[in-house]
Amino acid sequence: MKKKTTQSTSRGIGQLPYLLSGAAMVIVGLIASSSGSVWSPPVYAFLADIETVQTVGTYVPYFPFVPFFPVFLIMFGAALIVKSRQ
Repeated sequence: MKKKTTQSTSRGIGQLPYLLSGAAMVIVGLIASSSGSVWSPPVYAFLADIETVQTVGTYVPYFPFVPFFPVFLIMFGAALIVKSRQ
């Protein structure tokens, strides 16, 4: 019985970085999704200067995916939280 308790405790401590970083990413993603008008114009300006992004953006709609950055961040954070529970 003691071995199970020791294993579950060490496993929980090992998974803590996944849980904390996942929760932080979800929180940052939620904040970023509500404040997109603040951070998206500089990101668009930065990406507009890169020639490769301009070329690919000609053929792919929404290519820089700037409006979707917060959603990607929330999804990645949620995946880390799920990983911490396994």
